[in-house]
Amino acid sequence: MTGLPLSAYQADDRAAVTEIQVRNALIVSCMHRAGYAAFTGDGLQEARPPDNATALPAGAWGYLGAEAAGVQGFHAPARPLPGPGAAAPAAGAGEAYDATRVDCDRQAAERIGAPPGPGADLIGRLFADSMAATGRDERVTAATARWASCMATAGFQGADPASLPDRFHATARPTPAELAAARADADCTADTNLAGIWFAVLAGYQRQQIDHHAEALNAHREAVRAQDARLTRLLAEGDTGPTP
Repeated sequence: MTGLPLSAYQADDRAAVTEIQVRNALIVSCMHRAGYAAFTGDGLQEARPPDNATALPAGAWGYLGAEAAGVQGFHAPARPLPGPGAAAPAAGAGEAYDATRVDCDRQAAERIGAPPGPGADLIGRLFADSMAATGRDERVTAATARWASCMATAGFQGADPASLPDRFHATARPTPAELAAARADADCTADTNLAGIWFAVLAGYQRQQIDHHAEALNAHREAVRAQDARLTRLLAEGDTGPTP
């Protein structure tokens, strides 16, 4: 999804990490000024890119990744256990500490500011509209029908790529039947080029949307870039003290 045309108008993973880093630095600085010198950031979000590795490889586009199909089926891969020190004791306790944490969180949010402009809502709506149009497109419905026929030949009658994962959510771990279904899904997705067609059609609809909403989208992209530049400067300069 991050390679789709509309994604170019949103903040990327690096910008998201920068925002987390700035927020954490602001909160730590605030807590120190409030007298909690031992506070080092316990309970704060770790500054790392979104865990895209745990995203499900299956959806309306079929299944991407034969190796994953044979191991995780339609379950997300297990997250790694927290490393040493991840559960360090809090630097304080009690009502005063809790109130200070809440206030420092508020100050950090105010310093960072709200997401730039109404463009994020527009992009969300355009993403939803483009995916709905893709699902109705005759090129996609034809490819989906070929996928369903392939799955039936493999022994999975009445399968639908969007809802097939729902059949296997009742168990904590993938079952042999689930792994077999996922492998068939991956094979049929490759044989029918369902994913290739689905994403190509989706990208086409999004390019049309960009043409129709170019002014608003470009304005939002510039606002996102300006916000990213400001946060990058704050982080580089260590400008995390009180707002002048």
